[in-house]
Amino acid sequence: MKRFILLFCLSLLLSCKHESKFNLEKDLYQFSEKIENGDTIEINVDYSACMYFAHEVFTFVKQNDTLFLQTHSEINSFGKREQNLPKTFYNIPASDQLSFENYFKYLKKENKPKEDFRSPLVVIYYKNRDQSKSFFDDGLQDKFKKLDKFALIREKIYPNDTFFKSPEPPPPPPSRKNKKAPKIN
Repeated sequence: MKRFILLFCLSLLLSCKHESKFNLEKDLYQFSEKIENGDTIEINVDYSACMYFAHEVFTFVKQNDTLFLQTHSEINSFGKREQNLPKTFYNIPASDQLSFENYFKYLKKENKPKEDFRSPLVVIYYKNRDQSKSFFDDGLQDKFKKLDKFALIREKIYPNDTFFKSPEPPPPPPSRKNKKAPKIN
């Protein structure tokens, strides 16, 4: 009898698994408010253009009613470089102009139809990739315009990160104004 009661109690505990009500299509534009404890959303941003290959993965995880962000950046042009930025607290309200949610609203409004030869600019995955949403650009000019808007959000979250910044060009050579050119005979 004790075994039966123990097994019954154990089965009750295991059967009380929490099922998240978050729906990517419906809740994406307020995800930081709607995501539940234990949920994970992964956002892939493709920076690639011409001979430049780079992407970033932003992983949002909600734990103990707090939303955290972990970011992995990678450049695969002329040698591979990558970085993992430290896990940080994400506290940008959905109403802020520089929030991921407002960026997704902008992408929704400016989204271009999927074409066979074009990969998505931004892909969002939820629940072990069972739900996903993609946003597309319409060529390089449109892609750079959308990435410029995204760069403002990224800079707000990581103001000191220089991973994607180009190095400064070298200084110009010293001026030769006062030196006489050698004569050639």
